[in-house]
Amino acid sequence: MGYIKFNKDTAVLDSDKYGNTTLYQKQQERRKSLIRKLQWLFVILMVLGYLSTAFAQTGGIKELTVENISVYQPTIKDAVKLGDLPEIKDTVKKISNINYGIQSKPLVSKYEVIPIDAAKMQNEPLSKLYRSLIKAGLGTYTTPYLELWLNSLRTRDVAYGVHYKHFSSSSHLRDVGYSGFSDNEAEIFGKKFYKKHTLLGEFNYKRNVVHFYGYDTTENKLTKDYTRQRYQLWEPKLTVQSHYTDSSKINHTLKLGYYNLTDLYNVAENNVKLNTAFNTFINKEHLFTNFDVDFYNHKLPKDTFNDVIVKLNPYFEAKGKKWKADIGLSAVLDAHGRQDNVKFYFYPQINAQYDVYESIIIPYAGINGGLQKNSLRSLSNENPFIKADINYRNTNTKFNIFGGLKGNLSSNTSYDAKASYSLVDSMHFFVIDYSDNTTLDNKYSVIYDNTSLFNVSGQLKYQYKEKMHFIAKGNYYLYKTKNIEKPYHKPDFDLTFSAIYNLKSKFILRGDLFFIGKQYALTQVENNMVYTTEPRLLKGVADINLGAEYRYTKMLSFFVKFNNIANVRYYRWEKYPSQRFNLMIGLTFVPF
Repeated sequence: MGYIKFNKDTAVLDSDKYGNTTLYQKQQERRKSLIRKLQWLFVILMVLGYLSTAFAQTGGIKELTVENISVYQPTIKDAVKLGDLPEIKDTVKKISNINYGIQSKPLVSKYEVIPIDAAKMQNEPLSKLYRSLIKAGLGTYTTPYLELWLNSLRTRDVAYGVHYKHFSSSSHLRDVGYSGFSDNEAEIFGKKFYKKHTLLGEFNYKRNVVHFYGYDTTENKLTKDYTRQRYQLWEPKLTVQSHYTDSSKINHTLKLGYYNLTDLYNVAENNVKLNTAFNTFINKEHLFTNFDVDFYNHKLPKDTFNDVIVKLNPYFEAKGKKWKADIGLSAVLDAHGRQDNVKFYFYPQINAQYDVYESIIIPYAGINGGLQKNSLRSLSNENPFIKADINYRNTNTKFNIFGGLKGNLSSNTSYDAKASYSLVDSMHFFVIDYSDNTTLDNKYSVIYDNTSLFNVSGQLKYQYKEKMHFIAKGNYYLYKTKNIEKPYHKPDFDLTFSAIYNLKSKFILRGDLFFIGKQYALTQVENNMVYTTEPRLLKGVADINLGAEYRYTKMLSFFVKFNNIANVRYYRWEKYPSQRFNLMIGLTFVPF
């Protein structure tokens, strides 16, 4: 806004700064114009009066005298003055509260838009669980098969179940004794889930019956009870496992187990085992510590002794973007009662790998070692035809140097190739005991020898969704024994090929090929009524198996298995031939 400035004599609007003319100036100009007009009018009247006088003198009035008595002084009325402080008038009017409303009317369009659902991230739906499963079959050589599972459904607190399996055969093979066998297994297990821990308990029972059928029936007519052997196992276990997500806490696993194993020849083995594992992070390194205690009590027909093995294995694990390594040390104490001595062993533990190119080429190398317990359980699982009085000695792998290459050729294919060299003290070998003063000579004893072992292994896996699975793996072994002539019953190679093809989840086809290379057995020979032992070469083994399953519904399916399709009679253990071609058919059923 402008402002108004007044002089003492006249009101003058100061408009130079604002470039506009006010109402008061216009009024002043009108007054000045009026005064000028009145002055001219007065002059005209004076002239007219003078002319009229002159006219009178000539024709009328002869003399006219005009006398001006006073002087004209024009005056201007006082201007209406404005105040020094101009009044500001607020032009904003106060409006009372107004309620607004929208009356919406739908716009009808001929084009219908199909809404698109927003993308959502969600977990895969949980598969439906069933409480039971029964699998049963019957095969040649009078071979029944039955397997049963009973389980709880999915819960947040507990899980429990029962498993039972029976598999047997009443086979009579040519030129050998009764070769029937029976395998029975039962298992009860349960889990209790806590906030930071899980408690697991299980109880296992196994009863395996075999017969020492490796003898010539033309000279010996024996009943099947005479050659019968039975292994019976009772095994309870208890495990506590932590689930801390905080890396600063110490995660741990504690396992306590016991088993009792007996046979029909007054042999018993008791074992109490404590396994502990701890791990935590120190800075960026992952620290692991394993501490195990094994107590064995061996009861033989003529002897009883104990064996205590204590292991301590701390090691660090570190890794970067492309590499991973762990380094540690394993210390073992072995107090063997039968050898009446206490030994200490120390083994290095170094493993390292480096990702050369996007998990396709990963070379790795390392060195380790360890002590292996040779017990009645481990030896009978490998060869059930061992005699009662076994020479027990633990196997000491002084060191094992290895290196290899692994990786993923694609999202479906992976491979692993490895070579290793080991120096082993007291490696075990199975040989027939010809000094038991029997005419059968069909039971195995165990001998030990210091051995060097060179091993080359490889594995190739291919998996395409759930439609195709393929696994090929193999090993080549080169044994060099110190005292014995040959590595008895140690094959020089083994190969396995397995394939599964799923055709629209209706037909499942399986194929397995097993190849075992040549091996040597220590056999007895006669020369001029003198019996000696010498190595005997056993041919390699080839076993081809095929299977098919038809899933009629989700609750019912049928299967068929063909074993030893080549119908070859081969020997994994000397004097103990295998069954030839055999067939089994059966079904799988989900009752509820």
